[in-house]
Amino acid sequence: MEWDAPVEDVAGIGPVSREKLAERGIACAADLVWTLPVAWDDLRAPVGVGEAIERARAAEGELTPPPRQCVAGVVKSATLVPMRGRRAVRVVLTGEGGASLDAWWFFTAHGILSVAKPGTACIVVGRVRAREGKRPSVAHPDLVADEPAARCIRPRYPALGIGPGVARKAIADALARTEPLPDPVPEDVARREAMPEAPPLLHVVHGAATDSPPDAARRSLAERLAWVEAFTRVWQRMLSEERWAGARAPTFARDAKVLARVTEALGFELTGAQKAAIEAISRDLAAPTPMRRLLLGDVGTGKTAVALAAAGQCVAAGWQCALLVPTSVLADQYADATAVLERALGARAVRIVAGMRAAERREALAAVASGDAGVVVGTHALLEQDVVFARLGLVVVDEQQRLGVAQRLSLVRKGETARPHLLSLSATPIPRTLALALRGELATSTLDERPRGRTAVETCLVARREGKRVLQAMRDACARGGRVFVVCPRIEDAEDEEDEALGVESRTEKLTAALAPTQIVSVHGALRAADKARAMRAFRSGEASVLVGTTVVEVGVDVPEATLMVVDGAERFGLAQLHQLRGRVGRGDRPGTCLLVHDEPLEDLARRRLETLVRTSDGAEIARADLALRGAGDLGGTRQSGAEEDFEWLDPASPPAWIARIEDDARAILGRDPSLTAPAHRALALAVRRFATVIAVREEAG
Repeated sequence: MEWDAPVEDVAGIGPVSREKLAERGIACAADLVWTLPVAWDDLRAPVGVGEAIERARAAEGELTPPPRQCVAGVVKSATLVPMRGRRAVRVVLTGEGGASLDAWWFFTAHGILSVAKPGTACIVVGRVRAREGKRPSVAHPDLVADEPAARCIRPRYPALGIGPGVARKAIADALARTEPLPDPVPEDVARREAMPEAPPLLHVVHGAATDSPPDAARRSLAERLAWVEAFTRVWQRMLSEERWAGARAPTFARDAKVLARVTEALGFELTGAQKAAIEAISRDLAAPTPMRRLLLGDVGTGKTAVALAAAGQCVAAGWQCALLVPTSVLADQYADATAVLERALGARAVRIVAGMRAAERREALAAVASGDAGVVVGTHALLEQDVVFARLGLVVVDEQQRLGVAQRLSLVRKGETARPHLLSLSATPIPRTLALALRGELATSTLDERPRGRTAVETCLVARREGKRVLQAMRDACARGGRVFVVCPRIEDAEDEEDEALGVESRTEKLTAALAPTQIVSVHGALRAADKARAMRAFRSGEASVLVGTTVVEVGVDVPEATLMVVDGAERFGLAQLHQLRGRVGRGDRPGTCLLVHDEPLEDLARRRLETLVRTSDGAEIARADLALRGAGDLGGTRQSGAEEDFEWLDPASPPAWIARIEDDARAILGRDPSLTAPAHRALALAVRRFATVIAVREEAG
């Protein structure tokens, strides 16, 4: 089989599976071969049901999540169970001594009932829970008939949208039939960076004749994938920048009076760090060389004020500024913030987001095209072809790790008469080598001071059983005229009956009854844009005192009256996410409090993560602690949904030495083979296509 043979040529892949794999960038045999296992399950000596339950009980309160186990038993029953309008599957597995384990699939799991016949010996692989007062159970395990062929070390692959058995069969077939196996890293680069040959390692990690889980081989291959992931980002940036080679940027004169008017309109005193950043950016904007600057600042350090000062200098010079943000909620907030520029300079601002009314959108597009709108705020809707600028001079991207290189540069390309300046904002510490190599920022400004009078938010851990304490804190905050955020891990309740964290809809309903007559609104990603905007307006104005939502409120939402943040199921969120959420309160003249509500028992690792937030409010320290607590094992394609990182294989907190050389590598390849069609770059081209697809999907979802 050739490297680029379509996935439907591989055993077990039909039209439906092909579409699911395509969403993850997997289009050919090479993509399957380079889909690495996240771990391995040792099915050679499964434990009995009784022993598995004892191990689970011993692990409660120590680890999170509980360790995976391979459990052998006999099927006592296998039934469909009605559950919340759906049908779940329950298989009861028994062992010696009468011990029993409930295996649950909270949907109609295809194939389970055909294997799990009563009296059949089976093996289940999953995380067994044995909480006090509840039946021992395992949710969504792998289940196989206990036969000699099943007693092996079996690779476990990331979620691919297809069944795990189908994935294993397809990858094994691609591995066996694709010769020679592809290596996406050019030979000269692999030799210089001392990377071992890839083909033998691929056979090892996919389980061909291995006697033990091959972690070392996987680490070596993961480094290759990290290189390709980094190369793809550099490659995308270089291709996007080609049209601007040698182009000059517009020059915006530095005018102290303009800055003074903007500062006065802001209504507060700038910190020393803000003044220094504004000065550096102002110098860049006055020069004909296109600015590519990164503004770093922890939550609450005032990045928005610096961005508005830059926008003011641009607008005062007769050019337009585009503000690109990841969510419509944040776009609405920025649109409100640009009132500063209207008061100071008379600048008109318009907003362009998905879901606008047709007439409103036409009016906004006309104002942008005519130049009547000096400031244009929007989400990825700004990237659409019908958004045409008259004189785009500055692009500001508040990305918060959600908007990538391709999206930023596609907006920069909308500058028709000159190459616009680019200012990126981020709350996540980024090493300079990474910012320069992958993102193209030539300079960095850092905000390391908080506005005067703003104190650290008090952070407390609260067990779920202390619900009355949380309700009282909410009542007290509302009675004092404050606002309250309540963040839930999902929109709807979990299908797993053991998951006690409520979804946004149920939590809103319960709080409406408990806090009456206080008005409560909700915001989440499934709402229409108009409904989200209406809810946020009610919350900002004080018409509603409580906002219940998902992490859509994580990024940049600024309500100075907000004094209390309640995060339900806090152990489910990443440290950086929690730090961002906490930063939504205490932004005015009153102190803020963050209550991290958690399930019990709170496992040791989860407790250490949450206690890090209680101990410190420093974003850089939290990032370091997050890396230390996750460990290297969490990197390399195993990250969970909702993780903060913008990379799958590359660790931005600790970039490898070759990151400083990758731009030179990419530029050399661009000079020799700009379309990546040379035989030496054939596998690299396939890998770049896959990563580009994944990056695009991630950015669109962001």
